[in-house]
Amino acid sequence: GGAAESGRPFPDIIGFSLREYGQRIGIYRIAAMLNRYGIPATIAIDADIALNYPFLIKHLRSKGCEFIAHGMSSNQMITSRMTETFERDYIKRSINAITQATGTRPVGWLGPEYGESQRTIEILAQEGILYVCDWPNDDQPYAMKAQTGSIYSLPVALDLDDTFTHYYKNVPVDVYTKMITDTFDVLHSEGTESGRLMVLNIHPWLMGQPFRSKHLDQELKYISARKNVWKATGREIIMWSRQGA
Repeated sequence: GGAAESGRPFPDIIGFSLREYGQRIGIYRIAAMLNRYGIPATIAIDADIALNYPFLIKHLRSKGCEFIAHGMSSNQMITSRMTETFERDYIKRSINAITQATGTRPVGWLGPEYGESQRTIEILAQEGILYVCDWPNDDQPYAMKAQTGSIYSLPVALDLDDTFTHYYKNVPVDVYTKMITDTFDVLHSEGTESGRLMVLNIHPWLMGQPFRSKHLDQELKYISARKNVWKATGREIIMWSRQGA
């Protein structure tokens, strides 16, 4: 996000600083919280962040996080207006940047703003991506159709994405807390018959703020206290799904 999003002229110092809070403060607060509850994080990281914040990569690697590719930058969404050549190069450059920064080639993908073209799934499968998080149309992972390779959907709970709730819709944080616990209760109950999935997409510049992080801690504590809950990375979930297919 920048001047176009906020309506402020360039340089949008407030907009930039607000997001940088996530890299400077919020991510460490959330990482400590996840570690406290034994929840392994799956980090969607774009090429700009991966290549410009090596100290952050080092810290997250020490926490055992999985890194998945997230495009080149947060404001470069994939759309059908891209040519196939441009999109393929964009995806390759993103994957290569994460590989270079982390030392491990990513197997997951989350497009900036969940954006895709009609070609994206096929290109991702050809590049060895095993799962994509752009499709919020299920409560379980599922196999997607690709002519080359194998790729799964790992659905994100889109209505619980904090950019939608806090940044765009201004949902009060206590209401957001109840939305998460209510979602968990329903999925946990249904999971007695067939496993259910709850993927929370949170951003450190939002949920890492002190007054929101307090509520996030309550939510994670609530979830972690329940029995029969598997805390897993995206890759672990997809590998389990592939074995059962």
